[in-house]
Amino acid sequence: MKLIFTPNHEYIHKVLVVAHEAKIIDKIKFEIQVPFDEDTKIWNYNPLGKVPAFIKPDGKPLFGGLVICEYLDTFNKASPLFPNDESIWDIKRQMITGDGIFDATTLIRVESWREKSDWNKDYMIRERSKIMRALKMLETDAKEWLKEMNKFHIGHVTTAGALSYLYLRNPIQDCKLVTEDENFDWANNHPNLKSWYNEILERPSIKFRISKEDVKN
Repeated sequence: MKLIFTPNHEYIHKVLVVAHEAKIIDKIKFEIQVPFDEDTKIWNYNPLGKVPAFIKPDGKPLFGGLVICEYLDTFNKASPLFPNDESIWDIKRQMITGDGIFDATTLIRVESWREKSDWNKDYMIRERSKIMRALKMLETDAKEWLKEMNKFHIGHVTTAGALSYLYLRNPIQDCKLVTEDENFDWANNHPNLKSWYNEILERPSIKFRISKEDVKN
């Protein structure tokens, strides 16, 4: 099995977390590809040109982080992150919400690479609104999460990744799309999420990291 991705010390990579929880990290080979590099080989693995991508033992590829997570979770026989009961629907809703924050953060950041005079501000503000509304929903969910810190599922994984990515990039503060953005910190108005996040950071799979220096292509 091989994972093609771009690691970064500063945010939580959901695929690595799921592989760690399934205790199969040592069975996976790693390859770094940066999709925006001119010499990227990501097209060899994913026709959509995005990371992560994954090669199964039979040589067939998977792509899309959540699809790869669901596949890797099939190896987790002790405590699957995609439980096979009625709770999966709330969990998947939380999963998509966290992943949506990650995507919206990325889209704002990519748009900000253009000259400021060329920014599509309506588009960026719409993505900003997604982040704010999603944080509000997850703040309500986190109130219940704090009561059950012994539980861990894919909704937690994507939420932790989204929050850490906001800390890493923070395009809302950088772009200052509205007046109050200058001091934006998602934790300021989301005390449940803040408390939950600080606790979940101590989980071994969340703390696990692979750096570019650790991967030999």
